[in-house]
Amino acid sequence: MGLQFIVLSARFAICQLKQDEPLPTWVYQSSFYSISKTSDELSVICEEQLASKDIKKSVGWRLLKINAELDLSLIGITARFSTALANAGVNLSVIATYNTDYILVEEAKLEIAIHALKNAGFDIGK
Repeated sequence: MGLQFIVLSARFAICQLKQDEPLPTWVYQSSFYSISKTSDELSVICEEQLASKDIKKSVGWRLLKINAELDLSLIGITARFSTALANAGVNLSVIATYNTDYILVEEAKLEIAIHALKNAGFDIGK
């Protein structure tokens, strides 16, 4: 399956908020955001420049989007790209939506990630 990844231009942050804290309004200003709540924490991924200076966060992440709608019954796509990136020494975080998948990689390893994905048969669009 020849899938294409698109590299989003913004830099992103992975933020940790207190589990019982209401979502800050700056989250909604991001062109892309993802919210995960567990019994232990509230995590938000958003554009880096929007994240409050007063919270715990990891900055310098880039987001790659699979440029296709993926059927939820498909098997092995995540394994294919995560194996290619692991073999290249690139750590990642996967965000699945109903339509497609996104990958967060550290900006310092973005070019290595792009090369590894191309070598695994993925196309990289603009």
